[in-house]
Amino acid sequence: MVLLLDGLDEVADEDERAQVRQSVEELVSGRPALRVIVTCRTIAYRSGRTALGADFREIAVQPLDPELHIAPMVRQAYACIHPHDATLRDKRAEDLLRGILALEETRRARLGKDADALVDSPLMVRLLLIVHVNERTLPDERAVLFEKAINALLQVDYGREENNNSDLAKDWKPYRDMAQHLAFHMHRQGSDQGREIEEAALKRALREEETFVARIDDFLSHARQRGSVLEERNGVYRFIHLAFQEFLVARYLREVIGGAGRAAILAQIGALLDDPWWREPLLLLGGYWAAHSSQAAREFLGELAQAGSTPDTRFSAAELAGTAVLEWRDSGATIREGCAQRIVTLLGDGTALQGSKPVIRARAGDVLAALGDPRFDPRCCHLPGDDMLGFARIPADPDFCIGTRKKDAQRLGVRKYEINDEPTPTRDFYLACYPVTVAQFREFVGTTKFKLENDDALRTPDNRPVKYVSWHDALAYCDWLNARLAALPDNRIAQLIRDGWRIGLPSELEWEKAARGGSRDQAYPWGDEPDANRANYSDTGIDATSAVGCFPANGYGLHDMSGNVWEWTRSLWGKDSQKPEFAYPYGPEDQRREDMDAGDDVYRVVRGGGWADLPDGARCACRNWSRPGLRYYLLGFRVVLRSSPVFPLCPR
Repeated sequence: MVLLLDGLDEVADEDERAQVRQSVEELVSGRPALRVIVTCRTIAYRSGRTALGADFREIAVQPLDPELHIAPMVRQAYACIHPHDATLRDKRAEDLLRGILALEETRRARLGKDADALVDSPLMVRLLLIVHVNERTLPDERAVLFEKAINALLQVDYGREENNNSDLAKDWKPYRDMAQHLAFHMHRQGSDQGREIEEAALKRALREEETFVARIDDFLSHARQRGSVLEERNGVYRFIHLAFQEFLVARYLREVIGGAGRAAILAQIGALLDDPWWREPLLLLGGYWAAHSSQAAREFLGELAQAGSTPDTRFSAAELAGTAVLEWRDSGATIREGCAQRIVTLLGDGTALQGSKPVIRARAGDVLAALGDPRFDPRCCHLPGDDMLGFARIPADPDFCIGTRKKDAQRLGVRKYEINDEPTPTRDFYLACYPVTVAQFREFVGTTKFKLENDDALRTPDNRPVKYVSWHDALAYCDWLNARLAALPDNRIAQLIRDGWRIGLPSELEWEKAARGGSRDQAYPWGDEPDANRANYSDTGIDATSAVGCFPANGYGLHDMSGNVWEWTRSLWGKDSQKPEFAYPYGPEDQRREDMDAGDDVYRVVRGGGWADLPDGARCACRNWSRPGLRYYLLGFRVVLRSSPVFPLCPR
């Protein structure tokens, strides 16, 4: 036989646990063939007088597997609830399982793919089952789901008679108030110390409210039992899931601090807006408010979007408000547009850009894409909605000199094929202020039924640069855009196209002239030293592409010329990647470097550096190469509008 001794951790007193440990040892002593499983939290029987003998091997209970454990539990539960209606029980079970799957998917999307599952224990399955039975479905909003789950949990534990609603209403709600008071007290301790609390500190926290004092012992006795909102481990208490603590913090903010008005809440959270530890409570605050007063919730989220006293907190507040609005299905167009416009305003504020962390801006940029980025006009190929459709004029420069000067080569550690001291004049042209975005490329694909070779090109937010596009893909987009813009009435860009100008890929001469933003010999558009706050490269910490415009523009108003994605040019490199055939300086005989009909065995020049590259790649003069057919996660493009014909490259 296998003997199961269950619930030993429910013995609260250490002296009594020592007696239990002694009794277990006496039971197994002299019975080598007896197999005994003791189920308990190991911390309670691991040290000193309570430590079980060496013959006991510690085995950790793993989180539930969705298919192996959760699905059978849910199906068995509904088989008991509807024993005579197989169709109904199957339908209800599958509906709950779909709800759990959606809940976990949105959780991973919000917290990262490695986030711990919410439904990881039989208790969590039980809670969601209770909510599903009572509500006929799982609520879409997390705050509503957590509220109903906690209420169900407390009613089961504290209700004197489950069929006596008056007793329930009288008995369990004070414990919810105690739990939310404790949750707020713990959360204020920060991420390092706010997850657990010792019993003495817990009692001190609850004694802050006089109405709680008489109920503290009863509150703790239930916490020592299974199925409570709190769990006790050797005198240390914690909420059964951090998500419940976070929800109760949100509830406290609205129900207690909010009693003094929304301004009191904003004052309380003002310094916490960019603290990751407070992110979930603040998002749940918006959801909880929306569930109880939609108009007041819209007013609060509108005020939250405008909150913050530093660049980081301003961006964080706008992003949190936008995220809360997105999670609230019925938030409405007005508040969505307001949150989106607030993020756009911050992205256009040079002081806010310079003073904030890139990762915070990038997160705001992704929320902006989900809200609908008003910088881009869906009626016009998703190009910027200004009079020039996002094209900036780059003036002619008879004194421009491409590359790195010989005198600076050693200091910057550049390769010889980047060195040039000969003038390479440029003439007027227009360059797109942003790389081609996912939304822009998606419209091209959808309109032309263009065959994508890599679907990942369109899987990032709409306002990030498109990637996984080959040189040929980029040219096809340019041809399509040229035809679309030529048909626009009463537009400066359209008139230029009708006059013979053409959308295409920039030459590397045009690209570098534009990238420098009017500067001459400095390594980056902003100076000679790398700056992770000015471009998305490896040191920036975003570890992915970012929404265009999350970094300051250069002197010509161009964004993301440095970092984010490498950008195709129309210029040839040559057939040997290490020894470019088309080296500096430019000369009259170098017209071949723009040969659009060269074979795929000839490399094309790419410029700008990508998000995973070292800062050297973000220098204005840095050159790199790629096969025209390559589709790569660091490689995108932007377009130029230039006069035709292309040659001569340099004004004579």
